[in-house]
Order: sequence, then C-alpha cells, then structure tokens
Amino acid sequence: MARRIVRSTRSSHPARRLTRHAAKNRRDWNRTADLYERAHGPGLAEHQGMSWGCFHVPEKDLGLLRDTRGKDVLELGCGAARWSIALARGGAHVVGVDLSPRRLVQARTLAREAGVSLTLVEASAESVPLPDQSFDLVFCDFGAMTFADPFRTVPEAARLLRPGGQLVFNTWSPIHTVYLDVRNERVASRPQRDYFRMHRVEWSKSVEFQLPYGAWIQLFLDNGFELERLVELPAPAHLRSSYMSAREARWGRTLPLEAIWSLRRRSASRAPKRRARPGRS
Repeated sequence: MARRIVRSTRSSHPARRLTRHAAKNRRDWNRTADLYERAHGPGLAEHQGMSWGCFHVPEKDLGLLRDTRGKDVLELGCGAARWSIALARGGAHVVGVDLSPRRLVQARTLAREAGVSLTLVEASAESVPLPDQSFDLVFCDFGAMTFADPFRTVPEAARLLRPGGQLVFNTWSPIHTVYLDVRNERVASRPQRDYFRMHRVEWSKSVEFQLPYGAWIQLFLDNGFELERLVELPAPAHLRSSYMSAREARWGRTLPLEAIWSLRRRSASRAPKRRARPGRS
C-alpha cells in the first residue's frame, strides 16, 4: 500500500501573537527536544503511543477515549505526535498542534516512518488557527494543558469542539503541584505553595500551570463542559518511570501525581469571556 503524506499547515484562521510564557516554553522545547527524545522516546515507543502519563498506563485499560475511527481529532501540544500517529492508524483524522518547530520536525519524521497522514500545525494551544467546531475530540497527555494557561486553553478547546465532543487531558494533579519544589526539581515533604492561589508555576526556563480542583471544575462549567471522569491513579509499585526519581514514584503511591480529566462539550453556545486569573503561585 502506498505511504501517505504528512501534511503541514499554517491555517488562514488567524492566531494571536504568542504570550510571554508561550514564547519562553517554545524556546525551552526547541532547546531540549532532542534530549527529551533520547531520555523518554524508547519508553513511549514501547507502548505505540496509546498510553497515559509518566507510567504509560494503556488507554485500553482506562477506556477514556470514545471510538475515534472516522472522527476529527486534535492533539494540543503533540510533541513528536506518537498519540496522533496511533489514532491515525486507527482511522481518525488527526491534527497535531505544537508551538515548537523542533518538536514538529520530530513528529513529521515519526509520521512518515509510520506511513500515516497527519496535519501538523505550528501554533500555541492558547490560540489555535483553526475554525470553530472542527473536532469531535481534543486531547493531550502532558501537552499544552500543562504548559499553557487554562484560562486560555479551556475556552479555546470549547470553541474548537462540536456539541457532544470530548476534551480529555492528563497533567500533574493539584496535590502534586502544591508539594512541588521547583528549585530542587522534586516533591517536598511540606507544601511549597498556596493551594488556593495556584495558577502559574515558574521554572528557570519554562512555565507550567495548575489550578485547585474547584477552580478547574468552575472553569469547565463556565465554558460549557460536563465532567465525565477524573482519573487519579497511584504510581504502580512494580514499574519505573524515566520521568521521575524512585523517591517521587514512592510519593505517588499514596498521593496522586497525575490527574486525567475527561469532559464533554455540553452545547453549541459560544464560550464566555475569559474569567479573571487567580493570584500567582
């Protein structure tokens, strides 16, 4: 069978200029993309893309995604696009968005090697240059929903989804972020920030985002989403992760490291204006 072509696009639907934190993250991902693939690529490849989080929990065990065959799917912060490639193999029409040109080069290479058809868009998930109601599923696994402002990305996902569409994403749990010691790059034994004021988490060369559980849920409701599932899994005792130390993995056996949110777009109404941000963490 003939190998299909990987498409790249800069849509005519205009995107806003990158925010400062998006530009900072773009520089960091361009700088670390190859290092990331050397460190984590083998583990990701072992599971053919269809697994969640730092411990590669198979999607078939969680059943978070509905049948994607023939559906329009958007991955926000696709990186090297292993998830997108896996879904395209299963018959989905997939678009991968990433703000890092270097990560998109990696995605094109892997997609060509797999012989699948993807549309790859260089853009921030805070302002995706694609039309309203274009997708049945918007998702990511530690992609843009970790590194972009949720007060921008959640309304953007609502805009891009059709009525009844899914938003599914995995990121750090709010509890993990409370205990995250950024300076020493590890979880601490005591809280490191005010839970109620969490929003922006500054690393030396990148920025992440987090909200309290209640703020996440209110943001979803404000943008026409219904919460279907919140999955918080203990770190498996018998597995190691290339993403964290053994100490952090042990911490994750009693407190949640990750949170996988599964939501459904409730109606076709336009998303409301973005709410005011809480104080910075």
